[in-house]
Amino acid sequence: MKKFIVAAVLLAVLVPAVLAGCGGTKVPAGAIAAVGSGVVTQQQFDAIWTQAEAQYKNTAGAPAFPKAGTAAYDQLRASIVNYLVQNEVIKQQAAKLGVTVTAAALDTRVKQITTQVGGQAKLDALLKKNSVTIADLKDQLQAQMLQDAVKAKVATQSKLTDAQLLAYYNDPKNKHQFQTAESVDARHVLVKTKAEALKVQKLLEANNTNAGWAKIAKQYSIDPGTKNNGGSLGNFAPGRMVKAFSDAAFALNVNQVSVPVHTQYGWHVIEVTKKTPASSQTFAQAKAQIKSTLLYTQQTTAWDKWLKTTLAAAGIKYAAGFNPADLTPSPSASPSPSAT
Repeated sequence: MKKFIVAAVLLAVLVPAVLAGCGGTKVPAGAIAAVGSGVVTQQQFDAIWTQAEAQYKNTAGAPAFPKAGTAAYDQLRASIVNYLVQNEVIKQQAAKLGVTVTAAALDTRVKQITTQVGGQAKLDALLKKNSVTIADLKDQLQAQMLQDAVKAKVATQSKLTDAQLLAYYNDPKNKHQFQTAESVDARHVLVKTKAEALKVQKLLEANNTNAGWAKIAKQYSIDPGTKNNGGSLGNFAPGRMVKAFSDAAFALNVNQVSVPVHTQYGWHVIEVTKKTPASSQTFAQAKAQIKSTLLYTQQTTAWDKWLKTTLAAAGIKYAAGFNPADLTPSPSASPSPSAT
């Protein structure tokens, strides 16, 4: 549940580094960035920075909080700036798109989190531990909910035709997604020697019933995972078991007790109780699955494109020391070899 409480810092690392802009000009006092008609304030940055320090301190196994002057320190600064700038851009775009998060929806989300963490007292303790106020929590939740709502709005532009779905179904590269391999349900008794396996084989052929398997597996099998459930291995496809075992199992007829089969685990006596033939989904059967897969890809691509384009057009300007491009410079290109 901490991911909801400290969403800002966790989400920061996911913000794409496309917030290019000029630094150090036309940024009002008290702000770290000017974003279109709005700003990101130093106070907003400081609040999340404090939360980040608390998270590092309170997360078991976390590294030490980055020291000033290190690459990790600058990366954290850049991530927080990116997060706050993206939130401001999305807020402005949401207003243009007519997208809002109602107070009722926000209250419902807060109540859900309160219940999930075990009540108001536990939520208050968790917030305090991570240097998050209830106002911080609501701001971060509202930003995430607003992004989700804008994302959903952008996603409505994604359309798929039956022809596209059918082309995906017929593409040889995708055929395996709609095919189910042959499988068997089997049981076995595992023993140490071939002599023991021959004895077990005779006992099972003489009493090839569920009760017989339960009794004999419990008495003789050295497989702790199956000896107490009649030797049942459940359902499996070719290749799931070691080769000698798999080959023997798939060669058996249903209800046929095998001769002893040797593997690195010992000697097995096997019976296949059911065979399920290979099958393929028809297009009609697979259509919903295909549509879901393609829509997800299409919508993700559309969102990434929309976000990159919108951020690039936002006219973002940064105060000195806060431009993410300066804090996380791209590696310089390797020098080209000299012409000879």
